[in-house]
Amino acid sequence: MSIATLLALALSTQITQPSDTGHTSAPAQDVNEVILTDFNGEKVSAEWIVVNDNVMGGRSSGGPQFDSGVLTFTGSTNTNGGGFSSIRTVPSQWDLAEYAGLRLRVRGDGRTYHGRAVAYRAEFKTEEGDEWQEIAVPFSKFKPSSWGRDISDQVEALDTSDIKTLGFMIYDGLDGTFTLEADWIKAVEITDESRDVEGTL
Repeated sequence: MSIATLLALALSTQITQPSDTGHTSAPAQDVNEVILTDFNGEKVSAEWIVVNDNVMGGRSSGGPQFDSGVLTFTGSTNTNGGGFSSIRTVPSQWDLAEYAGLRLRVRGDGRTYHGRAVAYRAEFKTEEGDEWQEIAVPFSKFKPSSWGRDISDQVEALDTSDIKTLGFMIYDGLDGTFTLEADWIKAVEITDESRDVEGTL
């Protein structure tokens, strides 16, 4: 069984520097990392959509804000009827086959977030406080799931050459407000040295 590849974890429009001309795809050119988004641009807010648990009768809320190149994903989760809030980019196409994973610079509230890609997810835990974190997430950590259930035995592994959308999701079984800030997200070659800062991954 094959399903469309929609990755997980936050990003906006393109592999090269963002512009106002729409989404593009660019191959790696002898580099070991590339910025996918730094959340800049006049139209960045139009490049993200919100999907909360109200699509299934839930009561959670949340959405993105953009200011000076920082994405702030904030809202409140309510586990009485779903318990999740998510944001994702509008459909596009990225070929990340030359890379081993993602690195993101975030500032969180101590809760656990999921890289979101309709079906493929990888979670990362944030630390509460004012300090920014850099977190590395190998593509091998992204697993297919359906409504929180692992379906690795039913679908193919993530095809990193055909990523359709990227996003963040909070679905940690807790009630209450949440805030996650993101400064940038890169596709990177993850080395043994970089794995030392992966936290719980």
